[in-house]
Amino acid sequence: MTQAERTKLPWFLSWRALLILWLPIALVTFFHYFTGAKHHWLHDIFRRLYYIPIVLGAFQFGLKGSLGASIVASLVYLPHAFTYFFERDPGASIEKILEMLLYNIIALITGVLAEREQKERHRQELIAKQLKETIEEKKLLEEQLIRAGKLKALGELTAGIAHELKNPIASIKGAAEAIADEIAEDSPRRKLVEIQQKELKRLSKTLDQFLGFARPGKFLKRQMDLCDLLHHVVGLMETQAKKKHIQMEATCAVPEASIQGDRDQLMQVLVNLIINAMDVMPDGGDVRIDLHGEELGNKGYWVIDITDSGPGIPEDLRERIFDFFFSTKENGTGLGLPISLNIVDGHGGFIRVNDGPDGQHTRISVHIPCH
Repeated sequence: MTQAERTKLPWFLSWRALLILWLPIALVTFFHYFTGAKHHWLHDIFRRLYYIPIVLGAFQFGLKGSLGASIVASLVYLPHAFTYFFERDPGASIEKILEMLLYNIIALITGVLAEREQKERHRQELIAKQLKETIEEKKLLEEQLIRAGKLKALGELTAGIAHELKNPIASIKGAAEAIADEIAEDSPRRKLVEIQQKELKRLSKTLDQFLGFARPGKFLKRQMDLCDLLHHVVGLMETQAKKKHIQMEATCAVPEASIQGDRDQLMQVLVNLIINAMDVMPDGGDVRIDLHGEELGNKGYWVIDITDSGPGIPEDLRERIFDFFFSTKENGTGLGLPISLNIVDGHGGFIRVNDGPDGQHTRISVHIPCH
């Protein structure tokens, strides 16, 4: 039990009970006791005003509130009804007895009905929450299926392209090396050969990325700690961040976020996303990496949020950034994010792009299932 729970007052001593129940009963009782017996009609009104706090007690506190109000009203009205303490209610005794009996009957009926209504409302809220979770889970599944279909088609395409180009490029690369050996270092043609070798090397690297995209399913899944991975990646990227005047900060809200996953592949995802975040801040800025848990639908996820202080991603580009060959960078290949998405998808997760917590900048959230 927390300190707040220990110091919390019981319901009948709360400010709501004071304003809704005890203060109205006290005011009605005051007017009862200090109104002369000759004003018969006023006593008839005051006697029935006790029903207001009784009914309000039922709606605010349930059966205990309505019965508490009816018992207190009966007790404070009793001396005025049958004794000459201050002024006696001029009404007939049978009317006063029936009135007090009705206080408690009405309290019982309204209290039971109010509690039933509260239970039904709670049940409906629970159903609405479950429905919302189901709809959200269905939406997530649809997004994952659409992306999985696109990724499968692109994987087959890239595998075919890589297979067809790999051997010819290897032959051209070997021929270029042979030609380079025949050209003197001081020859004006040497520069052209160096450009050729450099571009062939870049093309080979792009093909390796193709193959990495086409073969994402070969994961070596082992028990691993996401928090440990997070700090390891931040340690790798710190030097590069300092050169670009970028402040990096990592926090783990859940110290033991353990999953079955491929550490190297997930590290590649985080490195890709952090590099992208740094690239949109050429003049420096901040990158925050946060690990926390979240429930979506009926599933639990570990979520890694990567938030930058850059200009943000326009709404119409947020889905396109995961398309093959699409890049907002001048020399970007458009492969990093699709490959990252494919890796996360292979772990049963997904990636979302949102605004930062202040409604600006960019937050990319990597969701990995807890189990």
